[in-house]
Amino acid sequence: MPPPSHLENEPMLEMNNGRKIPQLAFGLYKVTLDQCEEVVLGAIREGYRHFDTASFYGNEASMGRAMKRSGLPREDFFICTKVWNDAQKSGRAEVRKSVERSLSKMDCGGYVDLFLVHWPVPGCHVETYKELELMHKEGKIRSIGISNYSEEDYNELVDGGIKTLPTVNQMEVSPAMYRPETIHFFVERGIVVSASKAMHRGESFEKGPIRKLADKYSVTPAQVILRWALQKGLVLCVKTSNTFRMQENRSIFQFSLSDEDCSLLDAITTQEDVAKRNELEIIRKTQL
Repeated sequence: MPPPSHLENEPMLEMNNGRKIPQLAFGLYKVTLDQCEEVVLGAIREGYRHFDTASFYGNEASMGRAMKRSGLPREDFFICTKVWNDAQKSGRAEVRKSVERSLSKMDCGGYVDLFLVHWPVPGCHVETYKELELMHKEGKIRSIGISNYSEEDYNELVDGGIKTLPTVNQMEVSPAMYRPETIHFFVERGIVVSASKAMHRGESFEKGPIRKLADKYSVTPAQVILRWALQKGLVLCVKTSNTFRMQENRSIFQFSLSDEDCSLLDAITTQEDVAKRNELEIIRKTQL
C-alpha cells in the first residue's frame, strides 16, 4: 500500500508566479547511487514530498525510480533540480540538452516543478536562464530559480533582459552563516530564499546558544537550527539516510522558538564570517 499523500498538509510558501513550494525539502547532495533510491523511499514513507537534486549530484534517475515505486501520483511531489556549469559554458543548446536529460532520467511526468541555475557562471548564466525561460513556456519547467546568486549576480541577470523573474534563490543560510541584508534583498523582490547547508553540515551544533536552546526546548541542536530557518520564512533542505533523523527533522513543526531566542541565533554569525564567505564565493565564481 502506498504511503498517504501529505503535500496538502505541508507548510507552504507562495512564489511570485502564484505557485506554492513546500517549505521543508529533502536534499540529495552526496547521497550515493547505491543508497539513493532506498533513502528517497524512506523519506517518502516519513512524509517528505519536496525533493532537491541536481544533474551534478548524479542521482536524478534514482530519485525518479523511488517516486515511481512509492505508488503516489506525480502531482503529490515537488521536484527541484539544477543545470550544471559545464552545460552553461557550452551554450544554450547544451543547456537544453541537459534539461532534457534531467527530465528523461527523473521520468517525472514530462515536467519539473522548479529548475535552478546551479551557479551564476560568468558570461554564461544569463543565456542559460533565457533557455530555461523558453522551456518554461513549453511547459517542461513549472518555475525557474537561481542558486548561489549574490545581489550583483541577480542585477546582471535582470539587466540581461530576462522576461520571467526567478521564483527562488537557493543559497547558504544557517545561524552560522546568516546574511540578513542579502536575504532581505531577494525577499524584497518577491523571491523565496531556500537555505542550503541549513544545518551547516553539523559544524555549528556546539556554537553559542544552540546547545543551551536545545536543552531549553528539549529538542536536538539540529531541530533548533531547522526551526529557526522555518520561522525565518525560508525553504530549508535537510538530508539524512537515518529513518529516525528523518522523523526528527519533520518534528520541527511541533514547537516554536521565541523571538528572543531567534535573536540569539541571529547573532552567532560575525562580520568576519560573512566577509570570509563572500570572499570564498567570489573566488569560486572566478573558477567556474
